[in-house]
Amino acid sequence: MTTTKTKTKKEIATLWRYGLGSTISYLINVAIIIVMTDLLGVHYLLSSIAGYASIVITSYIFSVTWIFTERKVASRKKEFVAFTLITVFAMGMNLVSMWFFTDVLAWHYVVSNVVTNFLATIWGYVPKKIFLFSEKKNKQQGEELEIEDVMPSFDEVDELPTPFIYEDEIDK
Repeated sequence: MTTTKTKTKKEIATLWRYGLGSTISYLINVAIIIVMTDLLGVHYLLSSIAGYASIVITSYIFSVTWIFTERKVASRKKEFVAFTLITVFAMGMNLVSMWFFTDVLAWHYVVSNVVTNFLATIWGYVPKKIFLFSEKKNKQQGEELEIEDVMPSFDEVDELPTPFIYEDEIDK
């Protein structure tokens, strides 16, 4: 039986691993941005996209091999697609923030990158934890539902009714 104290320790360990994995991913990201922008003359926003692509790959590898112990999605392809979509959303937030801090507030692009990647780490952790890397729960009647109890899993989405009729279904 898992106690609340054990669950809390486990969650703290997960957060530390996530922070360390994000830091390593970030260092790779910033190296790519600096090389592309300062050495190759690429615009900082384009460099930021390339650097963020490295975050998708390294962060996913860390997440599935070391950070998270629970996984909701059985299909690794679906898991990676969802992981990438969450990360792309965080990248969008990152680019808007990078532009704002660099072009509007006139911060150096590296300083902007540090701030925006810290924010993106937070923006990325919560949905990854909720939708991809938490245990499935069976709620008893009367217990409060959480978002993962309401949102269908990727396996369940395939079974939901669709408004589309496919050729092979016309005869049925």
